[in-house]
Amino acid sequence: MKIADPARPAPLPLPDGVSPDEVRRATARLIAYVGDRADADGAIREQCESRVLESALALSLMARTGTDSPPRGRLLGYLRGHQESPDPLDRVLASRAIGLAAGRDPGGDGALAGALASGVLDAAPGFISTRRRLMVYAVLSVLGCPLPADAGLPGGGRIPTDPLHSWAAVQQAAITLILAGALGERNRATEAALDTLLATDPAGTVWEGYALMHLLVLHALAGTPGHEETVRRGLATLLRHQRTDGGFPFVLEMDNWCTSTGGLALHAAGADPALLRRMAATLAARRGGAPLRSLSRGTALTGGWSMSPLVAQNDVDDTSCALEFLQAVDPVAHAGTVRGGVAALLAVQGADGGFPTYVEGASSEPCMTAAAVCALGPHPAAAPRREKALAFLADSQQADGGFEPGWSRSRLHSLFRVRLAACTAGRDDRRSAAMAVRIERTVCETQNADGGWGMRPGDPSDDISTAYGLITLCHADDPRPVGAALTWLLERQKADGSYGGPPDMVGPRPFAYHFPLLTDIPVLLAFGHARARVRHLGGSGAR
Repeated sequence: MKIADPARPAPLPLPDGVSPDEVRRATARLIAYVGDRADADGAIREQCESRVLESALALSLMARTGTDSPPRGRLLGYLRGHQESPDPLDRVLASRAIGLAAGRDPGGDGALAGALASGVLDAAPGFISTRRRLMVYAVLSVLGCPLPADAGLPGGGRIPTDPLHSWAAVQQAAITLILAGALGERNRATEAALDTLLATDPAGTVWEGYALMHLLVLHALAGTPGHEETVRRGLATLLRHQRTDGGFPFVLEMDNWCTSTGGLALHAAGADPALLRRMAATLAARRGGAPLRSLSRGTALTGGWSMSPLVAQNDVDDTSCALEFLQAVDPVAHAGTVRGGVAALLAVQGADGGFPTYVEGASSEPCMTAAAVCALGPHPAAAPRREKALAFLADSQQADGGFEPGWSRSRLHSLFRVRLAACTAGRDDRRSAAMAVRIERTVCETQNADGGWGMRPGDPSDDISTAYGLITLCHADDPRPVGAALTWLLERQKADGSYGGPPDMVGPRPFAYHFPLLTDIPVLLAFGHARARVRHLGGSGAR
């Protein structure tokens, strides 16, 4: 997410029709809005909003355990409000959970589960397709939906040994037990799965703040005799995190991610250095993640950053953004912390030059590779490894100039991050230069007539995708699409300085979740890129 050297390329001329004063006022309002969300220690603590998936699982668990309490009534109210959702999976989840809570047999057949799973997989990376299909089957199974004919245990019912991060390992174990109960199977794999689930201490804690995984674990244990008390206590633990609207979130918090990305955006936009130093100091102190036992298979990323202080699982994205922020604010004060984070990143780089999200040996991903390249940019000793990563990105570019889905619903997300990674390439790296040109071309060609971008070509313009598109084209040579995007964003700023629109972040892929501030942060970052590149907007190289 770095700001490229403003001397290369040369600054863009101010686009026609764009008022520098209006851009500066909008940027100042958004700086104030995002900056005010930082606590005294500099951390940004934003709350994840409720989601239908977790809420339906919570209500069905209440029905399964005979729990009747005021939280149940609030949860019913939340789900009733989503029975007419435009999302087909949300409609089915809400309706089936409500039916079970009322004691009705929701009926249906295996074709429903298969159809919904196929719809989900259209928006997920290919390498997780089998895992995600079985997850949809497991979720619908606990909501009373018969399994389709192709349902089976993960890995064919064998004890898994492939490299897998903690969250996926626990998810796989929960799915194994849920599907085994529905299929009437028990074997060594189900015994190993039970051991994995009990290691998360589901009675006393929402493991790593991951509400969805906590619910899947409890449903798996509810179908396993002898664990009734664990399920009862685990449900009581979950109820402490019910949101005011009656629903339940995907995760409890993502403080490190909000702090690092918010810090990068604030830095790019010219926020108060004292605030940035507080944010950086807090983030630096959180390197390593929560001191919990790792349930990963294979060599997990360690010595980097996790998404929050509750979470032990380090990942490439959080580590990369934290490193970029610390290096931007004070590379001298945080030199030791940065060295440790760089070593953590390099330890999980794949033989193909790319980076996975979590575990060495897992599939390399373009978006994660771009994140790592940007973090490694200031380190000359890492140049050979960075060049391999850039080659992986060039090899991964699709015919239309794009990349496979990452951790965002917006196609523009991977595009803007790879374009920024290309800024680190040497002058003689022709493949990276060609990759950057193709990115700029596809972003230009998919800009809507109103100046914004949608999640996918042809979708209505939204705030986040437009921010991603603007960042990308700040590194091209034509000021006209930059001006159109700036105008679109300026017209949609709210009175308090914030932005809105649909969420883009997904977890587990491709299920969208929402931290409201994670809409404002990309827009602020986009203003920062415009400030650095466009003349008269305030950046040192753009006056």
